Amino acid sequence: MLKDIIEKEGFLLYVVTDDKFLPSGCGRKDISYVRDIVRRCADGGVKIFQYRAKTIEPVFQLKQALAAKEECEKNDIIFFVNDRVDLAYIIGAKGVHVGQEDIPPQIIKERFNNLMIGFSTHNIYQVRSAPFSFVDYISFGPVFRTETKKSKYPPTDVNNLRKAVKLSPVPVVAIGGINSDNIVYVVKAGCKIAASISYILENPKEITSRCREIIKKAKQTLS
Repeated sequence: MLKDIIEKEGFLLYVVTDDKFLPSGCGRKDISYVRDIVRRCADGGVKIFQYRAKTIEPVFQLKQALAAKEECEKNDIIFFVNDRVDLAYIIGAKGVHVGQEDIPPQIIKERFNNLMIGFSTHNIYQVRSAPFSFVDYISFGPVFRTETKKSKYPPTDVNNLRKAVKLSPVPVVAIGGINSDNIVYVVKAGCKIAASISYILENPKEITSRCREIIKKAKQTLS
């Protein structure tokens, strides 16, 4: 599926949420805010959206994720849930994204065959060891320095991103510190999907314009 969309679009922007950019409750206003984030991303050309909330209470996660999923479906955006396979299954998400220390993709695929699966990698060793037969894409990063997601892994740099793209038989999603200034280097490394968190979400009023700017620069680099 992703390969077909990449072929059609040329480049895909993937927005991932983070706790600090989400309300901690689940009232009507909070749900409206989550929906608004997705709408603004959709207006900016985003094709993939991931709900990631590590510290928000599960009942609030359920309501927020469901609201985000419904809005994604209205706007033809592929919706993923981070880590929570149970939540992804319950709300009917398109896919789930898991990390190196989460439930292995092989087990997820055995029990939830319809879910698309994304898998985190942080260095070339992990790329070589990735369970490609069971995943739809791998993420690779942090490519650049980022303060959004604390990681024990150092920035990979674009040279290793280029290696990851060559090694992987599935699409590679570049993640970590990506913005409109450095997206050119990501695309030149051969990567056709880039994920962004802080740069897109830190200023709600600029979500749409920042999404458009990244996509515009990426596609200009490809042309």
